Amino acid sequence: MNHPSPRPADNEFLVQVRIPVQAVIAGLAVAGGVIGLVGGTPQYIASSLPLSLLIFVLAGVIWLIAAWREVAGVWALLAGLTATVFLLRFWLPWEGALVLLAIPATLGLILLGDRAGLIVAGFCTLGIGWLWATERLPIPELLLALAGVWLMALVFWGSLRSIAQLADWAWRHYLGAQGTLDEVRANRAQLHQTLDDLAHANRQLDLMNRRLAAAQMAAEEAHKTKAAFVANVSHEFRTPLNMIIGLSDLLIEAPHVYGAPLPTPLLEDLEIVRRNTQHLLAMVNDVLDLSQIEANRLALHRDRVDLSAVVERAAAVVYPLLEKKAVALHLELPPDLPPAYCDSNRVRQVLVNLLSNAARHTEQGSVRVQVRHDDHSLTVCVRDTGPGIAPEDAAHIFEPFYRGTFGARRNENGSGLGLSISKQFIEMHSGRMWLESTLGEGSAFYFSLPITALPLPAGGADRWLLDEWQWHVRDQAANLPQKIVKPRVIICDANTDLCDAFSRFDDQAEYVRVASLAEAVGVVAEFPAHSLILNDASPRLLLEMLAEARQKWPDLPVMGCSLPPRLGHALAAGASGQLLKPITRTELAAVIGQVQPKPRTVLVVDDDGDTRRLFARMLVAIDETLRVVSAADGQEALAQMRAEQPDLVLLDVKLPEMDGWQVLAAKALDDALRPIPVFLLSAQDPGDEPLSSQILVAAAGERTPFYKLLRAAQVIPLLLGQPDT
Repeated sequence: MNHPSPRPADNEFLVQVRIPVQAVIAGLAVAGGVIGLVGGTPQYIASSLPLSLLIFVLAGVIWLIAAWREVAGVWALLAGLTATVFLLRFWLPWEGALVLLAIPATLGLILLGDRAGLIVAGFCTLGIGWLWATERLPIPELLLALAGVWLMALVFWGSLRSIAQLADWAWRHYLGAQGTLDEVRANRAQLHQTLDDLAHANRQLDLMNRRLAAAQMAAEEAHKTKAAFVANVSHEFRTPLNMIIGLSDLLIEAPHVYGAPLPTPLLEDLEIVRRNTQHLLAMVNDVLDLSQIEANRLALHRDRVDLSAVVERAAAVVYPLLEKKAVALHLELPPDLPPAYCDSNRVRQVLVNLLSNAARHTEQGSVRVQVRHDDHSLTVCVRDTGPGIAPEDAAHIFEPFYRGTFGARRNENGSGLGLSISKQFIEMHSGRMWLESTLGEGSAFYFSLPITALPLPAGGADRWLLDEWQWHVRDQAANLPQKIVKPRVIICDANTDLCDAFSRFDDQAEYVRVASLAEAVGVVAEFPAHSLILNDASPRLLLEMLAEARQKWPDLPVMGCSLPPRLGHALAAGASGQLLKPITRTELAAVIGQVQPKPRTVLVVDDDGDTRRLFARMLVAIDETLRVVSAADGQEALAQMRAEQPDLVLLDVKLPEMDGWQVLAAKALDDALRPIPVFLLSAQDPGDEPLSSQILVAAAGERTPFYKLLRAAQVIPLLLGQPDT
């Protein structure tokens, strides 16, 4: 924590604002010169010239004293000024010169403070009083001298006190402002850290959301696969079940086909087989319906249907069971019932299921079917006078395979799928189903259906906005930092070309370059990444890097490419780098600092003499100890290299007879010259050449599903088949 500096004392402040002592001494010397000039007439020269010389000598002595010790010099200066004023009054003589005693008194206040100024003024007052006492000074001159000394002293004393108070106030406010600034800086640093933490958390949440979305897609795919498997198995069950049911019916209803009547016990056993087989078939049909709904394979054949006729057909199916149990069936169908937009077979299946459940659980009383309608929907209620459903069962009654405590006590043979399938049928019609039940009084199952096809939305997205949602305009803009969280892409590349290209042409993602996979491990651990891009000039090494990355991050999408560096031609030819003209001194200094050990001799190869001279001066300006030699063509450059063995070569590409590439080729053949570092100088930017990759590979997850392969097979050929631009 920074502690404010202590407030300086008033005298310290006065020392800081005082005029220099040397300036006052110089003024004293100037005053001596003025006295010599003014008194230079023949009648005054005898008295003024010695006084002028005396003042000059006095100024020199005071200057030496001030150089030895400044405070002693100040006191000597004040004494000298006081003596000079008295000499002016009685040596020349100048009447009224004693008024000038205000000068040393005022200088005492300015140079040494209040106490010294009062002392000097007091001595001046004593001197003036002594002169008056010896009757050498008239009273008017006495009063004028005293007034001049003390009025000037008081004026300057008041001014200095005001300045000191103002300085004290300014210093205290400065310290307060400095403390406030320190707090603001600390809060700003904490705010930046908080923003970075929020951005990191936001990036992690975004990555987690993507992973959750991928996991949800995988779960949905598994769910659909399970439903498809159940549907296929259910279809396979139907063939043997139909065979068993058909043969059972044939043996029971037409035993003569087999040439002899069957024994009664066998017929009874066959009836049991047929009944249980039909129950098994009903369960298989329910499972098949449920699996088709979950797999989105069940299609509805909707049409405008007379719901009264559908209710009557469903009631006819259940009526024999109700009649056998002496339970009354009441249908309340309004005569003006509008048509319903539904699949009549599926709605009839729902009604049969609800009526069958009501008939199975109702021992006495009645079952009532009520239909009512409004402007948009039809509502059907199947009400019974059975035992009712407990609240704990009602909460789960529409779940698959749930039979409830009542059904479990009665040992009923239901599959527990009827109500679940019925509810999903109704919801597929954009309707809903619900239950109202009271123990001991009965149950009522409701479902609603649309009267006509649901119209398309007439408006746009504003139909979701409520009237109470009001927009409040802010009086001033929010002072928030503009931090945009972007997807993070890690680029593993030995050079910066690929990362620079991505960053220049795409601002929708944040690209971070690492030099190796080992460095990428730390970056990914610190900041989550959405994808990883690998680049290596060698396809073999690229595939090895890809395999290693898949082991480190199995769930991270990885893409690989093989882009040679922009300086690949120069590096392959044996150069250490390439500089683009015009070349600055900073770039040359960077090259000098890059070469190790530090170069002592530099060879400049260029066919232009002015260019060689320019580079020589720039190199010497960088390091005066550098020895610069030059060559005008390739042959001379090779000869200089063999003779001088320079520590660095700056080689122009375009040379007469033998260009820079040929020089590099010849240098590579000489074992003695090969280690010498060479930087090419060229007017053509290697960055102007478009980046291109020899191969492109991608991997995402341990296994890639077929639909992604299909999508890639559709998109990638179209992209790669486009002409290069």
